[in-house]
Amino acid sequence: MKSFLALPAAGGENPSRHFTMNHAEQFYPKLHAKDQAYAAGAYHMESLLSLRGVGDWAKTHRDRPLQVLDVGCGKGLFLRDFVAGLRQHWGVHNIQATGIDLVRSPGDYFKEIDDHFRFIQQNLDGRPLPFADSEFDFVSCNQVLEHIFETEKLVREFRRVLRPDGLCIVSVPNMAAWVNRVLFLFAGQPLGSELGTEKVTYGFWPAFLQSRLERFQPSGHIRDFTPRGLRDLAAACGFDTIGWWKQGKGPVARLGKWAGRELAVVLKPSPARTIPKI
Repeated sequence: MKSFLALPAAGGENPSRHFTMNHAEQFYPKLHAKDQAYAAGAYHMESLLSLRGVGDWAKTHRDRPLQVLDVGCGKGLFLRDFVAGLRQHWGVHNIQATGIDLVRSPGDYFKEIDDHFRFIQQNLDGRPLPFADSEFDFVSCNQVLEHIFETEKLVREFRRVLRPDGLCIVSVPNMAAWVNRVLFLFAGQPLGSELGTEKVTYGFWPAFLQSRLERFQPSGHIRDFTPRGLRDLAAACGFDTIGWWKQGKGPVARLGKWAGRELAVVLKPSPARTIPKI
């Protein structure tokens, strides 16, 4: 028997979209208020700034105003560090930074990004981004897609608002991380996946791992990604993959582009595709 979530609404629209979006607008404000460390992740910025594709892009943008967008910006740590890195590492100084997210997270770092930083509050799932076509030179989305129901629509929006010579960074939890491959061998639940909204410990093995994870709260992950899956999704939405960023700071993440628990792809718009608005 079909679930009511799979039945089309009037006009053919799936009501699961509204079901998911309504729950997100209730779930995430509570999570941000309860966990002050949520949305405050720090990444290995030096490895991003030293990537050849990023360097080539930055060199061509030194002498013109640079429009930077972070989708799901959280507390603004990525934007703060990335903007500072562009100025220090590549001499790019004329930067206008924009962040958009469902929630304005308490204790944000927006004032440390730039005096002209702008924040826009909006649900990102299934809705067009409130920007013009080709408005930005750079679009980033860090550890957000795993929370999104309509992933293709959001990634196509990245393509729409990005200029033809722009750069896009997308990162997600890596289901193919080395530690998860070991857990799979013993029928264990992979790190980064979630089975409910009350606990993150379901399925983890051995028992001591469950006890270590008891202090963490579910963060709303509904999508799982592997390197090939993320690459194919990006290609379907109008992007070419030009590299991978070793985003994590841990020692395992430094061993290989797909080794750590964070998976980050560097993208450029594919000239062969025209992406319609959603």
